Amino acid sequence: MNELIKRVFEYSSEHEMLPKSGLLLVCVSGGADSMCLLEILREISCDAEFSTAVAHFNHELRGEESDRDEVFVETVCREYEIPCYSGRGNVSAFANAHGLSIEEAARDMRYDFFYSTAETIGAKKIATAHNKNDNAETMIMNLVRGAGSKGMSGIPIVRDMIVRPLLCVSRDEVMAFIANRELSYVHDSTNSLDIYARNKVRHKIIPLIKELNPRFDEAASMATELFRADESFISGIADEFVRNHCAGQRANAAKLASLSFSVSSRVIRKLCGGNLSYKHVKDVLALCTDIHPSAELSLPGMVAYREYEQIVFDAKSKNNDCGLTPIFPADGISYEMPEAGIKMLCKTVIFDINIYKSEINTTLTTFVFKSIDICGKMTVRSRLEGDSIKLQGRRGTKSLKKLFIEKRVPVRKRSLIPVISDDEGVLGIYKIGVGTRAIPESGEPAIMLIFEEMSF
Repeated sequence: MNELIKRVFEYSSEHEMLPKSGLLLVCVSGGADSMCLLEILREISCDAEFSTAVAHFNHELRGEESDRDEVFVETVCREYEIPCYSGRGNVSAFANAHGLSIEEAARDMRYDFFYSTAETIGAKKIATAHNKNDNAETMIMNLVRGAGSKGMSGIPIVRDMIVRPLLCVSRDEVMAFIANRELSYVHDSTNSLDIYARNKVRHKIIPLIKELNPRFDEAASMATELFRADESFISGIADEFVRNHCAGQRANAAKLASLSFSVSSRVIRKLCGGNLSYKHVKDVLALCTDIHPSAELSLPGMVAYREYEQIVFDAKSKNNDCGLTPIFPADGISYEMPEAGIKMLCKTVIFDINIYKSEINTTLTTFVFKSIDICGKMTVRSRLEGDSIKLQGRRGTKSLKKLFIEKRVPVRKRSLIPVISDDEGVLGIYKIGVGTRAIPESGEPAIMLIFEEMSF
């Protein structure tokens, strides 16, 4: 086995990247990195129990060149006798419609395609071709933004289904492997243009840093590993505090303020869904020491307020409180959500699939949850920043933001979609999906929520 392939195999095994059996979806743009990855994984798969398939996404940003790349990847896959799944989308139009940069839009559309393809074909993992140099570039870009240890950890080695076997390989090693194997690849002409932030870092900043340390890529790789270890440890302490001292989205203000900033900042982000700046976190900590018993602070998508000794985080629509008023369902009570034109009935039952089969529908307007598996208080509310769910019948966890985009829910209506949650997270989403947690079996006590549209 080639030395580089052996190193990638050992790195992948250490981080449990490769499936023991089944299908691995390899993301291939046609560039040198992805062609190197495909060649390596093809060779590894010959001695393993998994097989490979390829996904290629055409961003429609470079006209004929984008189409050329798509044809190239499809041709290579035919020669290799590997299944190839191609997708495409108008990234520029998507970016304009959703207020995103071209880079953000391209990434969202590309990864949505990868996830949906993996789900369709039953792939267990999705491999991308990020290497050591990409990791160093990401670290610098995050530093410029003022990131903490999480951002300075660089590109995650594994995230949900996504795995990155080449993070132990430099770009020079990729090119040497390509030359040695005489592999064909395509060149993205925009890579040589300083029109994107990453290209500026790659072409201007890193060459200057390498004048100080020619082995900067190795140094950056080591630094991200150290940051990753620190982040995991401190985040674990924050998780423990949330479990032991927080009820839902509330915490004792004095206890929160007494924590070291490295821990308290993570606790606050966990309670708020993670979308907070350094200034927001500082403002929340100032609120913790505010002597006014009902002081209030506006945050992105939320409001934080003092309730005597407690600090409470409540969802708030970004559109001037146009979201749902949170509901805490109780047995036998019917509730109205006039903002959404929906009413809901809650009842406790002894679940029997034969009795309730007709009530549990495919339109996802009736939900049944195992009572003992509900953590803390069940709530029906608008979505929060950072909400995610592992849907029944689908692989991996997905953010509600991506689900709403996938289901083409208009932005102005997203805050009016009822989200069923408990203290551990999302259990189900009205008309969109139900999670894998708290699924009852016959004979078990359960909570049934029945949604209906209101008639006016």
